[in-house]
Amino acid sequence: MENTFDLIVIGAGPAGLTAAKCAAEAGLSVALLERKDTPQDILRMCGMMLVTLTGRYMGERTVYNEQARKLMFPHNGFSLNYDGPTKDFYSWHIYSPHEETVVFGDYGVNSAKGKEGRASAVYSKGHFLSGLLDECRRLGVKIFTGENVLSARKIGDTVEILTAGGKKFKGVFAIAADGRQSRVARSMGMNKGRGFYCTITSVGYEMTNLNLPQPYALHQPLVKSGNPPMMGFVVPRAWNHEGEDVWLVMISNVDMNADHEAIFDDFTMKSRFAPWFKGGRKVRRCGCTGNMYAPLVNPFKDNVLFAGDAGWCQEAEMTGAVMSGWKAGTSVVYAMMEKNHTQQGVQDYLDWWKTNHIEKLDYQVFLRNLYMPILCNDAEIDYLFNTIKETLPTVLDPYEVPENLGRALAKILPQVQQERPDLIAKITGFAKLPPEEVLRKTIRGGFNCSFTI
Repeated sequence: MENTFDLIVIGAGPAGLTAAKCAAEAGLSVALLERKDTPQDILRMCGMMLVTLTGRYMGERTVYNEQARKLMFPHNGFSLNYDGPTKDFYSWHIYSPHEETVVFGDYGVNSAKGKEGRASAVYSKGHFLSGLLDECRRLGVKIFTGENVLSARKIGDTVEILTAGGKKFKGVFAIAADGRQSRVARSMGMNKGRGFYCTITSVGYEMTNLNLPQPYALHQPLVKSGNPPMMGFVVPRAWNHEGEDVWLVMISNVDMNADHEAIFDDFTMKSRFAPWFKGGRKVRRCGCTGNMYAPLVNPFKDNVLFAGDAGWCQEAEMTGAVMSGWKAGTSVVYAMMEKNHTQQGVQDYLDWWKTNHIEKLDYQVFLRNLYMPILCNDAEIDYLFNTIKETLPTVLDPYEVPENLGRALAKILPQVQQERPDLIAKITGFAKLPPEEVLRKTIRGGFNCSFTI
């Protein structure tokens, strides 16, 4: 029957393309539905960092083999082709609102070591997706672009997918990999009862000719504390523009109604970081808005599996997304071979999700990235950053960074108790206060899409 497949994959990002590729390699008939006309065009803001090449993420030690042009996942047992540009970077610098810095990795020492000292690398997401698309086409995946999926529902023994253009696609299984704002999750009621914490808005530009103190590092200035806080990010790009290095410069906050362009101008032209951008040239404007939910504990309903950001808290990162897509796709293959078209048939994926995401990654640790600029004022953050004298471990994992910062804060507690006893309760709050309490204003101010459409 026309538009009937073994598997329908919704979303042509890293998770969806990896799932489609794996299923098609095993001989399944696969349809891939993508909202954009050109899936490899990166329209929303993305840091494009490989998380991570220097540590464990979800129990995996990702490897990029430049000679073979392979991104490898040895623990999970698969690899993906990538022959695009990369650029190494060597440390992560977090700046207090005024004069102080906490550093993850010694930039001078690490950069002198070359690849042995890198924190990780940036890549080209568009190039990566383009390569996966070509592989999917060669494997016989039917790719339907410009198809905005509205809903998914199970009718009898099949999953029916309805698009905004009125098209219907049917499959034995479906994998929803349609991102943080997953419309499939909303249509199926998956967000009901799921913790909602804030809506994060980011606006920025790709820029050249910057004057950074460490050009090949991740810089994260805390532009303003309070509720809501505002954070800046400066990330190297993997490519050059007209022979010049390129960086993504952006501002993120949790106030959707803020004048983000004015905030960006203030950050780059008036703040203490303005010298970094004097003479800088804007190449391309970009931005994104996304909700932060608790992860789905059980990413399955009515023969639809949720993969990547569709079931994650904040972002799975590219590496987490492809691991999720790979496991979801191969689990569907197994279920089809066993002719077990039920949740039990894909239980391998649900067990993997529980072990490697729910149990290994405490999403509340990730949420604590917002705690300090909400609980402390600018002067208090300056003091704490000044008191942390050590260079912290070279890490990129967004879950490891708050854990390492927490350990550093624990070491300085005796000094803080003596000099600033008023801060002890706030520092204790970083670890003990629930997100529902700390983030109550951002929860109320966000755009909660938990209802069914």
